[in-house]
Amino acid sequence: MLDSTENIPPLFTTSEFQTLKELGFIDEIALRNFLIKLEFKKLRETQPQMEALFNLSDKYQLSFDTINTILFRKRPERKIFFPTFN
Repeated sequence: MLDSTENIPPLFTTSEFQTLKELGFIDEIALRNFLIKLEFKKLRETQPQMEALFNLSDKYQLSFDTINTILFRKRPERKIFFPTFN
């Protein structure tokens, strides 16, 4: 994971990011999950685990179980497919 996470949110407002998003190169769910994981790590410095989970659930309007799955369920690595144009 990145050491300096303060620099990530400003990237979302750049024109390059917006262009990539419009072209479909940004997986918005994966990005949201990444941000949830970053925020959980920060919240755990000051809050118990359950409180942090419920706070994220409220903030992102997701169920407790969904937040729990995002944070703790192991998922296989996704293979990235790059089409070839002949």
